[in-house]
Amino acid sequence: MMIYGTTGAFGFDDFPQPEVVGLYAAAGFEVVQAYRNPAKRLSARDILATLADLPVRVDSLHGIFGDDIDPSSEDESARRSTIDLYAREAEFCRELGGSLVVVHPCPANVEVRDLERKYGQLRRTFDELARVGERQGVRFAFENMPPYHPLGHDVERLAREVQAASCEQIVFLIDTGHAHMTGDLAAAVRAAGPAIAYTHVHDNDGKNDTHRLPLTGTIDWPAFGTALRNTRYKGVFLLEVFESPSDLRRLLTPDWTRRMRAALDGSP
Repeated sequence: MMIYGTTGAFGFDDFPQPEVVGLYAAAGFEVVQAYRNPAKRLSARDILATLADLPVRVDSLHGIFGDDIDPSSEDESARRSTIDLYAREAEFCRELGGSLVVVHPCPANVEVRDLERKYGQLRRTFDELARVGERQGVRFAFENMPPYHPLGHDVERLAREVQAASCEQIVFLIDTGHAHMTGDLAAAVRAAGPAIAYTHVHDNDGKNDTHRLPLTGTIDWPAFGTALRNTRYKGVFLLEVFESPSDLRRLLTPDWTRRMRAALDGSP
């Protein structure tokens, strides 16, 4: 049975916690993927204290990302710096009680001199983070990206590279909104197939990465549900949605929950 979860963004003034997580908890969501504002220097204890009164648990951490954080960098010193950062993220994840760290395989709009060399660098990162993951007891989930990321937007290629790593600590995460921006989401799910180990779920218009609540954009959710069921995925269905609390109270209704679950399990 699929577990339902949500992103918890901590240390951001425009994304108040625990109000947002509380709305999801009331709708039956059980897990939280933490992401914190690196400028606020929050501790794991700070985040857990925020969630203490809610019936949820942290299962994962979205690793810090940015223009200077590139696991596939052609600059070896930059790639090494990224490895060190994600080793620290793994420690932070374990402090939260989680066991999975989400990684962006490449920043947006970065200049690439040799794409195949860049994939080669990513494979080196897989090998090194696998050793980190084995020591720390975490998996690193590499996420497909929007089309303006030169590496990572090709779902089939990224999933294939992850599978070729043949390592329990290196897994693939399907991001629905990003895949919708680069082509057909259901086809992307079919291409990734059993490589899918985690999800980021959100909607958009196919052009802009707006992270809307599913069923409010242009994704064909029944087609996605059919494709996902055919992979036999049984993991977390994690909403990565950035609606305001007022909009979320209006949109996250029992009818929405019924329609979403119907799309996923195929019931009428």
